[in-house]
Amino acid sequence: MTSIGFRVRSNNKIYYSIEEEDPDNNLTYRDISILHVPQSLNWPEALNFTRNTIIDIINLYEVKKAVIKINEYGSTYDKLMIQRTYIEGVLQEAIANSSVEKNKAGQISDIYHLLDIQKEDFKLYARGELNFINFPTEIGWGNLSLEERESILAANAALKL
Repeated sequence: MTSIGFRVRSNNKIYYSIEEEDPDNNLTYRDISILHVPQSLNWPEALNFTRNTIIDIINLYEVKKAVIKINEYGSTYDKLMIQRTYIEGVLQEAIANSSVEKNKAGQISDIYHLLDIQKEDFKLYARGELNFINFPTEIGWGNLSLEERESILAANAALKL
């Protein structure tokens, strides 16, 4: 089973992680990447680019489960935050029109419940203060950005859907 986790950072950076779980529950991290939305595109074109590229990625890896880590309530809504919310909506629409069988757009509380961990542990994992279980040491959990770690946590949560 292949899953993908998303974390949108701004109006032009979408972090995603793809992992595959075999029948023996062994995980293989297939991709940990950033989709850069070209700033030269006007906003409708940027959203269309995002949608089409995400569908291509989902098809390429034959993704069946997906989780989007969405913005937390109570955040200050400036122009970038509003655009982030638009991108998160486009991700949901792209997933709904793809081969993904199960998906969720959720905040931290949704993700840590799926992972069956405590909220504080989620935050420690996200900040890189605690190494995530079964993560390859050659990649180095602490070497990843907050957004990369959150996309990995989301991909792991997707496997639990």
